[in-house]
Amino acid sequence: MKQFNIICFFLLISWLTHAQTEKGRFLIGAGTNLGLSESPGMMNLSFSRQKTFIDDGLSGQTNNNNIFIATKVGYFFFDNLVAGLDLALGSGRGTSTFDAATQNLDSKSSLFSIGPFVRYYIPSGKILPFAEVNALFGSRNIEIGGFVSSESQQSFTNIGGGLGLAFLLGRRSSIDLVLNYNSNKINFESEDYTDRKNTLGIKIGFTMFLGKIPEI
Repeated sequence: MKQFNIICFFLLISWLTHAQTEKGRFLIGAGTNLGLSESPGMMNLSFSRQKTFIDDGLSGQTNNNNIFIATKVGYFFFDNLVAGLDLALGSGRGTSTFDAATQNLDSKSSLFSIGPFVRYYIPSGKILPFAEVNALFGSRNIEIGGFVSSESQQSFTNIGGGLGLAFLLGRRSSIDLVLNYNSNKINFESEDYTDRKNTLGIKIGFTMFLGKIPEI
């Protein structure tokens, strides 16, 4: 009887897990990247301060605050397989001060992009491994003001994917942790050249599973 109860318990856990990612349900998520990236404000969340020392005892300091938020909406076309759209928004601000300058150098950036994603879950209890691929297509605007003024427009294509773990919080939500790889192609329209960057980062997200759950 004890062995039978243990088997029933694990079957129940397996069924509850499957009910979250079964065909016909919806997924809504939001997250951000904590990125190892050379593109501040593009695909990461960062707060940085940089001190620069120049000849004759002069110095300068730069403070940057950048945030990137991504939301996703998907539909489970098959059990454990969801596909949908990613929407990404980014914003950044920076200030540079120099001893020899009478004005600060201020920068401001904004980003918007949208693209498809596909994610596959592996049912395994309270922690669900998953694999995901995605693409983003969008634009980024950068403004610099102060003793030097400029404005530039960038368009970009981002192709990425990753392996993650979904830590289930009950039957309708999860906290996601993803090791994510991105390949960025950035077109600088005003300067008429293209830049390519590959980035590796950790994506943290919150996901909700919507739709009717069958009764036990």
